[in-house]
Amino acid sequence: MFLRILAVVCFAFSIAQAQDIQYVSAENGLVIREQPNQGATKIGILDYGTPVEITEYTDLALDVKDSNTKISGKWVKIKGPAVGEYFEDGYVFNGFLTEEKIERPLKIPFDLFTLYIDKFYTDVEPVMSEVEGLNQISKDDEATIFKVKTNNSPENRYLKVKHHEKYRAIKVFQRYKNNIAVTTKDGKTKLTDYQDYTSSWKPLELLFANDNIFKTMAYSDKDSKRFGDIDTAKLNAYLKTENGVSHKIVPSQIELKVVMTSIDGYKNEKNVIFELPLKD
Repeated sequence: MFLRILAVVCFAFSIAQAQDIQYVSAENGLVIREQPNQGATKIGILDYGTPVEITEYTDLALDVKDSNTKISGKWVKIKGPAVGEYFEDGYVFNGFLTEEKIERPLKIPFDLFTLYIDKFYTDVEPVMSEVEGLNQISKDDEATIFKVKTNNSPENRYLKVKHHEKYRAIKVFQRYKNNIAVTTKDGKTKLTDYQDYTSSWKPLELLFANDNIFKTMAYSDKDSKRFGDIDTAKLNAYLKTENGVSHKIVPSQIELKVVMTSIDGYKNEKNVIFELPLKD
């Protein structure tokens, strides 16, 4: 009896381990349909790098053109919960799936455009606030705020702005903020709002105009120590109130600003703030 139970458990474990997980390689996203044909109803779209679980392969072949390149594949059935979508299952074209794991970009949607930051999806979490009983991404002076969870940062990354309507121009700017960190008598270090330094906005380099791909700036050690004049006497008095024994200047935020000018000349501006972790 024990051997029979063990065999069933081992079989179930092998099934669980045999999940066919693949990743979306279509840069503009992959459409999910109710049935395995291009005329079927669209029920969703999967972002680049999204993992999907394939539950069934069909014999229905399909050829599509992508930038004048022929892509061949077949329709496959995928499971909804594996990709976080609100459907039980659906069909996608597997010509835009790969077994190689893809680091997902951070996707930040706005009304007129969507911002993508390369390979930054797992490094951040949105700062949430409760408004009228509902949790939503926190905003500070119309800026969307994210907390960086790792030692990585949004510096030196590819950034793409995908527009949702026609436009005249798209520009992206970047700046950073330094704060004073205080180390207390018990050895803990914390950021303070005693005084801060915010750099001026600088435009990002546009690498590929057709796709609106930019490159974010990286900051030097000199940048991370940049600060204004400090009144030493007042700072020492402040340290006493905080039980501080020492202080240092540290980078605390990196902020991005996207400015999209419409065909009619109207400018739509959106800011994104990344709160950086305090490093020892």
